Amino acid sequence: MGYVLAVLSEGNDDFDWTQEWPHLVMTPGAAAGQVRDGDLVGTSLPEPTAFLTALAERTDLDEVAVFVPAPRRGGAAIGMNSKIELRAPFLTQILREAGAKAELVPVRLEDWGRFTIRNPPRVACVQVGRPLRDGTVPPGSAIAGNDALVRRARQRGDLVFGLVNPVVPYIHGDAFHVDDFDGLIHVPLEGSMPVFDERTPPSNLDPFVGALDELIPDGATVQSGVGGLTEVALARLTHKTDLGIHTEVMCQGLMDLMKSGAATNRLKTVFPNKTVFSIALPETFQFLDNNPDCHIVPAHVALNHKTISDNRDMRCVNGAIEIDLWGQVNSEMIGGVQHSGVGGALDFLRGCQMSDSAMSIHLMPATARNGTSSRIVPQINVNAVTATRYDVDVVVTEFGIARLKDLSVRQKAERLIAIAHPDHREELKEAAQKMGVG
Repeated sequence: MGYVLAVLSEGNDDFDWTQEWPHLVMTPGAAAGQVRDGDLVGTSLPEPTAFLTALAERTDLDEVAVFVPAPRRGGAAIGMNSKIELRAPFLTQILREAGAKAELVPVRLEDWGRFTIRNPPRVACVQVGRPLRDGTVPPGSAIAGNDALVRRARQRGDLVFGLVNPVVPYIHGDAFHVDDFDGLIHVPLEGSMPVFDERTPPSNLDPFVGALDELIPDGATVQSGVGGLTEVALARLTHKTDLGIHTEVMCQGLMDLMKSGAATNRLKTVFPNKTVFSIALPETFQFLDNNPDCHIVPAHVALNHKTISDNRDMRCVNGAIEIDLWGQVNSEMIGGVQHSGVGGALDFLRGCQMSDSAMSIHLMPATARNGTSSRIVPQINVNAVTATRYDVDVVVTEFGIARLKDLSVRQKAERLIAIAHPDHREELKEAAQKMGVG
């Protein structure tokens, strides 16, 4: 899916940044040409596709590793080059479809910046918005951990490039300056790809919306997982009043809450009167462009556990692939194979654990594969546990709400079985008895 947008940034429509800073203007190939044997290369979210594509075309490199947070076409091209190692904390559908090879690096989104500081790349390339007249370089649609790539302490010979995307919005909040860059890559972009894979929500949303209505009070601050069930169900809470938004990704559902008037941020205790996020999806670009009510901040701010816990009545709503009778959640693996990554979900879960008024909520259809497979399972494979039994507060399926916090393992199992599909409850009861929790 592509999106074509005009940038509406105030006072910047007729400004040609390439004429103001011609010494910084470069091509993707020129930037990729600066990579040397043995280099570690760090890139942004969203990926700087043109730079990665140019780098992937080089066959003269040895022992080069490229860190791409959420690989798309450019990351897939890197993963197809046997001379370059692709590393990523979040695996994507486009990688699987391309048959590209990637090394998974388990890193929480909140820790991306510190990861960069611990593992400094010699060459970094981040996607940014069009430079403004005063030299400000907006982060574009995401800052996430990109701030560390740009602002890290550099050694002699280290380079930082910005790939200028002319179709991203101007979003208020954190930003860079032209002096932060060794070069700005000029490409004739016409659109922007979604950052995350598309997901399809279940057809019957009413039980999930009803559960969220019960669990999320007026005036609460909400976070949503991206796409599918969580986002679509939250978007239907338009009857709520004075909700606040403090999230990882600004998505369609949260935008709809703002447009409806349900999310005003009026009662927020952290970043009052502001919707706060670190990443924006393309469908929100026009709404976010020069919108003073929306604020973009680095991941180490938006996903800081203490900051999350300080929000008023924080409600973190995320999806899950499966949950076991111990109360452990798998959000990353399918059939023992890495499917995605943890992103910021674990940071929000841990932030909720630090506040007596907060709650983490996992929404999940009770079954998969047309009802033949239960998503509530006896035991998740050890390497597939994303959130432990110490992290998970509430689980919701179309059959009800299971409040798990402070319960014994036997009680957790009982409540999870009660919200499983009726066709699978007996086998789950038998499994619980064999495991000693039934």
